[in-house]
Amino acid sequence: DNAALSAVEAAVCGAAAGSFSAAITNPLDRIKTLMMTDTTNAYGGSVVACASKILKDEGIGGLFAGVAPRVGYIAPSVCIFFVTYEFVQQKMQKKE
Repeated sequence: DNAALSAVEAAVCGAAAGSFSAAITNPLDRIKTLMMTDTTNAYGGSVVACASKILKDEGIGGLFAGVAPRVGYIAPSVCIFFVTYEFVQQKMQKKE
């Protein structure tokens, strides 16, 4: 069955997908950001060294620092993408 999503359903799916992906990738983003801005080599210069320092200094919560703002700006963009994708897909199917 090829059921079409309504705009609200697509928005909810997009917001959920964006929120989940932003939250689950936050530790890697935090490590990347620290390594890119680390001019004094305080985080060891490698992903493993950086992650170890965060865990040692801040605990597991340190890997998730900044998760709320990250989810707050990624979720809406994925939501818009899902709504637009569903709209275009439905319009293209009607032309066939």
